[in-house]
Amino acid sequence: MAKAQAELRNWHDWTDPDFFAAGRQQETRFLPLFVRQLFSVEVQRTRPTVTGWCLILVALGLGFAAYNTASNILFLALSLLLSSLVLSGILSFINFRKLTWTLQAPAHLKVGEVGTAEVDLTNSKALFPTLCVCFRIETVLPNTEERVYMPQALGAGETAKLACSFMPQQRGRFEVRLSGVESHFPFGFLRKTLGASSEQSVLVWPARIDYTFQASPGGQRIASGISRRNAGLGNDLLNVRPYERGDAPRLVHWKATARLGKLMIRQLAQEGERGYHLYLDPDAARWSGAQFETLCSLVGSLAEDLFQQGRLESVTIGDADAMAVRSLHELHNFFDLLALLKRQPKRMAPISGLRSNRITFRPCGESGIAIYVEANQAGQAHH
Repeated sequence: MAKAQAELRNWHDWTDPDFFAAGRQQETRFLPLFVRQLFSVEVQRTRPTVTGWCLILVALGLGFAAYNTASNILFLALSLLLSSLVLSGILSFINFRKLTWTLQAPAHLKVGEVGTAEVDLTNSKALFPTLCVCFRIETVLPNTEERVYMPQALGAGETAKLACSFMPQQRGRFEVRLSGVESHFPFGFLRKTLGASSEQSVLVWPARIDYTFQASPGGQRIASGISRRNAGLGNDLLNVRPYERGDAPRLVHWKATARLGKLMIRQLAQEGERGYHLYLDPDAARWSGAQFETLCSLVGSLAEDLFQQGRLESVTIGDADAMAVRSLHELHNFFDLLALLKRQPKRMAPISGLRSNRITFRPCGESGIAIYVEANQAGQAHH
């Protein structure tokens, strides 16, 4: 009750256009307040809508008619119009008061994958709800500003989530920005807009691509597009994953199961199978722009499949040091590098200490890419 009374006592400063700004300045003069509300470029802006301007014009007409005719009925009608306009401003201020929001976006996506940005809303008012608020969300794609509306009133002390979907079309950084918040509440006479500078950066990984890969004439062919999660028969722990139908009971990881509340399985590395070492050469003289994008997709797809098979040992980009890939986190770190990788202006120096089972990539035709294990071609991919 005391909190509600304190909130009621603070309503006298609703006309301050910089109320939401840090270190706001109190303004008591009427004319500067009015001008700043109409032409403010600061945090908050209040402007009449088309309906609001019509209301103002009708009020002016009634005012002239009332003074010329001295009609009490016209004065009452004028008072009603003016009071509705003032009440609209007061209620619109209360609507935004103590309303906070944050923009959340996924840390990473793949090209062509649908992502969802969420606006987390919190109404910290003790008495009044918040209604009819619209959020403008922009992305780096042209003409992609989307307006996300609250589907229902947000009561005092309640929270809500608003979702907005997007789909990146190329790898790299994808910016999602909350560009503004506005409301026409309560009568549609005024449009109150608050600036917002919340941004989130999404790292877009290369898309999966179809390819063929056969390590040896008698080897097993890996089909792309399906992540292999079959556990090996060795003793080295490779990963921990959720239980799948057909998994042996002896592979249950009881500590992880007790901690997560669901069956978790130990994924073991295959015994007797040698791992592969991927080497990616981003030489600009070797790859065209389209081929390089295909190369990044192929390397990402092959690395993911080999990791799920338990046969990926390390990855190397250009003349950088080899990166061991022993966990899903390390694989995702490699995908992050692929997302931002660009062609180099000159050929990388050859790396020293070449390892066996080394996978390299070469152009094949105008758009294809060949996969080599040592000096033997083991597969290919086409855009």
